[in-house]
Amino acid sequence: MKSIISKNPLVSFFLLAFILSWIAVLPLILNPSLAPELFQVLGALAGPTLAALIVMGATEGRHAFLPFFARYIQWRAGIIWWLIVLFGALISVTLVAGIIVGRDVLSGFFSNFGPAILTYLIALIAGIILGPLWEEPGWRGFALPRLQVSYGPLPGTLILGVLWALWHIPGYLGGWLLGSPVALLVSSVAFSIVMTWVHNNTRASILMMILLHSSSNATLALGALVLPSDIPASISTFVNNGWIPALTYSLAAIIIVLATRGKLSASKA
Repeated sequence: MKSIISKNPLVSFFLLAFILSWIAVLPLILNPSLAPELFQVLGALAGPTLAALIVMGATEGRHAFLPFFARYIQWRAGIIWWLIVLFGALISVTLVAGIIVGRDVLSGFFSNFGPAILTYLIALIAGIILGPLWEEPGWRGFALPRLQVSYGPLPGTLILGVLWALWHIPGYLGGWLLGSPVALLVSSVAFSIVMTWVHNNTRASILMMILLHSSSNATLALGALVLPSDIPASISTFVNNGWIPALTYSLAAIIIVLATRGKLSASKA
């Protein structure tokens, strides 16, 4: 087994990430009446990171763990990167929602600015343990640097984005993920480009990846506070299917790709 993993570390990582996560929630898919247990939730979320640790242990040995875990607390980045990580998704998604849904979104945001920001910050902090803390060390901590070396920044990111989206399939089968799977695929690929750009400019910080992922989740949690109740049915369907973040991240991804000429500001470090 160790020799197989050593020869195919990336393939082994993705297979293990999918298997470990999907096995955890398989009982919930087979029997929807079951209440999810804590170990199932954590097992599903932790699949990518457990896979990364297994593959690193098999290919590089235990000495690889210390520098890997050190990236969990790699906080040194310019203030601009911190602002992008903490508030970039909130600002950009709100602006795009204002354009598509109408100015009521912006007026709703500013009229409820205090509760909105408080809700956002609480969701950002609490939401870290509901996915990003367990996922990102695997996806962006382990897989992304190796995909960039093997395929280049943009192709490697596109591969990761597609596989990241497919990893969510059990959520649709089990009914705890709503919206359009196509919108999720678009969002995952586009947001992966944004994340790679930040990753490559923050010294491969796993901390920044966790926070950026959580900030996106927290932004979506604000919908009930800022979206008007009288949205036309056609626009409501568009919103509920997840196309506003998909469109927002796609626009951001296009700008980043053009500005960096597809290199996504890849660091040589």
